[in-house]
Amino acid sequence: MSPAISSVAALSPSLCRLDGAELVVAPFRINRFRQAYLNPDEIRIELAAIAPGQYRVMAVHNFHVEDCNPCLDECVAGLFLAAQLDDGSWEEPERFPVECRAVAVLATLRVPDGDGPAELLA
Repeated sequence: MSPAISSVAALSPSLCRLDGAELVVAPFRINRFRQAYLNPDEIRIELAAIAPGQYRVMAVHNFHVEDCNPCLDECVAGLFLAAQLDDGSWEEPERFPVECRAVAVLATLRVPDGDGPAELLA
């Protein structure tokens, strides 16, 4: 994990959970970089659409989201699933053309090859 990325999983171990074949991320607020990154709604991701492998579930600041909040210290947070690459490194959100910045690693997820259940690793 990059030293610039902190984990909020230790603060809220139930932030991510599995509900059948869906990853469920609870609403969260992360204070980092002198900002508050907010996701006020539960997010559900259907894992059948995700390629098998290991992923970091990451909170990101997505600069394409229109944020009408007048408080300039608060930002809308999004999610990014960073795949573990063949060399053991992880994808980084900043390397994708969606203009987002990594804020925190929320969990590590294993999506199986085949019909087995997905698994939250951390």
